[in-house]
Amino acid sequence: MRFKKLLMSMLVGAVISSSSIHAYAAENVNIVTQENVITESNLVSSDTATNNDTTNVGEVVTETVSTDTIESVSKDETAVTNEADAKDETKGTEESTVKEESDKKEAEAKKETEAKKETKVQKKTEVKKTTPKVVTKKVNYSKADLRLLSALIYCEANGESYKGKLAVGIVVMNRKRSSAFPDTVKGVIYQKYQFGPVNNGSLKRALAEYDKGRFTSASEKECIKAAKEALSGTKTITINGTKKNFSKFLFFSGRLRGYTLKLGNHQFK
Repeated sequence: MRFKKLLMSMLVGAVISSSSIHAYAAENVNIVTQENVITESNLVSSDTATNNDTTNVGEVVTETVSTDTIESVSKDETAVTNEADAKDETKGTEESTVKEESDKKEAEAKKETEAKKETKVQKKTEVKKTTPKVVTKKVNYSKADLRLLSALIYCEANGESYKGKLAVGIVVMNRKRSSAFPDTVKGVIYQKYQFGPVNNGSLKRALAEYDKGRFTSASEKECIKAAKEALSGTKTITINGTKKNFSKFLFFSGRLRGYTLKLGNHQFK
C-alpha cells in the first residue's frame, strides 16, 4: 500500500515535473518565437522600409534622370532640328537669292536687248526723217550734148559765178523745150544769129580743148557741172536766199532790152 502510494506519488511528481517542463519549454518557445517573429517582423519591416526608401529614392532618381535626359535629348533634337531647318532655310534663301539675281540679270539683259533694238529702230527712223529723199533724175542727154553745152557755157559765162553759168545753160534748155526754137541742144546752139561764140570761132576752140582733155581748169569744171545740171532738168536758182524760177527765160545778154532779172553781168528775159 505504501509502495503503491509512493509509486503514485512518484508518477504524479513525474507528470507534474514533465508538465512544468513542457509548459516552461512551451513558454520559452513562444517567447523565442515571438521574439523571432518580432525580430523577423522588424527585420522585414526594416528591410521593407529600407527597400521602399531605396526604391522610392531610386524611382525619384530614375525619374529625375529620365526627365533631364529626355529634356536634354529633346533639346538636342530641337537644336538639331532647328539647325537643319536653319540650314534648309539658309539654303532656300541662297537658292532664292541666286534665282532672283539670275532672273534680274536675265531681265536686265532682255531690257538691254530691247533698248538696243528700240535705239536701232529709232536711229533708222531718225535717219529716214532727217535724211532728205534723194531724187535720182533720169539722164536724158548724150555726151555730145554735154560737150556742146559745156563749151558754150564756157564761152558765154567763163567770168561769171557758178549760178551765172547755170543760168546760161537753163536758157539753152528752155529754148530746146520751146516750140519757137529747135528741139535739140545742137540745133539751139547752132541756130543762126543766136550765139556770138558760134560766129566768132571761140566755140570751136573750146570744143577742141574739150576733145583734147584739156578742159580741166576750175572754171571749165564748173561749166561741165552747170551743163550737167541744166541737162538734168534744173529750172530754179537760189539767189540771196530766194529761189528764182528760170523756166520762162529764153534770152540773156550783157545789154538786153526789157530784161526782168539781172544776175552778174547778164540780163535775162
